[in-house]
Amino acid sequence: MYRTLPLAALLMSTLPAHAAPTEWTLDLGHAHIGWEINHMGLSRTVGRFNSYDGTFLIDEENPANSQVTFTIDAASIDSNHADRDAHLRHADYLDADTHGQITFTSTDILMLTPTSGKLTGDLTMRGQSAPVTLDFTMVHDRTYPDFVPNYDEVRVVGFEATGEILRLDHGMDFIAFIDSPTGLSVDVDLHFDLVQCAGTPDTNIPCTWGR
Repeated sequence: MYRTLPLAALLMSTLPAHAAPTEWTLDLGHAHIGWEINHMGLSRTVGRFNSYDGTFLIDEENPANSQVTFTIDAASIDSNHADRDAHLRHADYLDADTHGQITFTSTDILMLTPTSGKLTGDLTMRGQSAPVTLDFTMVHDRTYPDFVPNYDEVRVVGFEATGEILRLDHGMDFIAFIDSPTGLSVDVDLHFDLVQCAGTPDTNIPCTWGR
């Protein structure tokens, strides 16, 4: 059965008053953390991270009381170019050997409409933290149909988010030459599904994919 609910309904529909936030699981089989950066004003360099996870404690009654964290394996950066990826892992940029994890911890969630808002938090790369704000939208809230094997009719909610990171905020001040091929701002985009996995069997696909 398909259903679409306003985000306000999602965040208020299942929990009793004053209930604690509920943990949702990131479906690693349906998630993406991508980035784009300017390349000398020409075609933009596009990439992603291949290894990450997150925790999502969602207060459906009071969204501002929710807590979101992401942890990303810095060495999993992938721009579809081996030599460039090696340089991005180098101390000039991510310094992945010394700072293996990129982390995001939310500090504020502000709803602007029933289905969209702003997620603000502290982003730490290379051991240096700076605030970042992501614009997010709830794409769909539904229950997986019963005819799909090993999905167990769990409730799933899809989200998209975008934002901008300034690499100087994290000590990435490497500039090869004037009008460097590497821009100073990085656009990020996230696509991910969250599923309610409490009580699901070990054979459940969205709750265990990639784990």
